[in-house]
Amino acid sequence: MGSIHLEGIEVMARIGLLEEELLAPQHLFVTVDLEYDFEMVRKTDELSDGIDYREVIAFVKKFAAAYDGKMLERFAQVLAESLKDAFPVSKISLCVDKPRYTGKLGLREIRVQVEL
Repeated sequence: MGSIHLEGIEVMARIGLLEEELLAPQHLFVTVDLEYDFEMVRKTDELSDGIDYREVIAFVKKFAAAYDGKMLERFAQVLAESLKDAFPVSKISLCVDKPRYTGKLGLREIRVQVEL
């Protein structure tokens, strides 16, 4: 077993409760940990026997661009489920950071995390 850690994938998504959030997409940062069996790719050294992290990044960006919702928790959950369906992983941990309102709320970060 092993894992791929992709930190801070920058995406744009239409998400939020406030009217100004729903009018235009905003930046989110997605961090993904994908746990899967490295045995075959370790033996063959062939990308086709592993997970191409470029495909994971493209998947996350496409998902975010198409998303239209209110809650960060739902965004994270549905994205994690979609990734688990799309890639041969045994476990996924996913964090979503929403930096837009941190200063306004007096916070360093707003983050939601899910594990499947």
